[in-house]
Amino acid sequence: MKRIFHYLYWPLNVLLLTMNRVVYKDFRIFGLITVKNQGKLSLGHNVRINSSRYANVIGGDTRTSFVVKKGATLQIGDNISISNAAFYCNSSIIIEDHVMIGGSCKVWDSDFHPLDPELRKTNPRDNFLTRPIHIKESAFIGGCSIILKGVTIGKNSIIGAGSVVSRNVPDNEIWAGNPAMFIKKLNGYG
Repeated sequence: MKRIFHYLYWPLNVLLLTMNRVVYKDFRIFGLITVKNQGKLSLGHNVRINSSRYANVIGGDTRTSFVVKKGATLQIGDNISISNAAFYCNSSIIIEDHVMIGGSCKVWDSDFHPLDPELRKTNPRDNFLTRPIHIKESAFIGGCSIILKGVTIGKNSIIGAGSVVSRNVPDNEIWAGNPAMFIKKLNGYG
């Protein structure tokens, strides 16, 4: 079934990536992605993306989407696995090599709207906070997690399913919850 999704949507995905000036190497996409790139979006070697509710045994309520605003950079490294996740990049999102991002995750580097209620009334699409996100090598983000602006997730670290990560996670640790909190160190690391 996955092969059918890959070959069926291959021409459309290549067209979407090309039309949106995405720099890519080799990838496998199962389903149809959404891309809105006004900045710099790059995919490394061996990027695997599930983008359909049928492309992953754990499901997923949507497809994978990439929104990169003007002047922003979304850089996805080598040997990455992404499943039905949504990326919104207004500043910078860097995902290093060997990262796994589970089903229905959200990675957002902005608040989308100003915090001041008066500004939200008059100009809701401007004056909001944005800060870079950095997901380091071999991190694993469990399904349905949300990674918020300004966060660095350390090398080899694991984020438990359904977590909301609003602060930095050191290397070699497991964090989970809402808000995500330290659970334990990974045995044999750091």
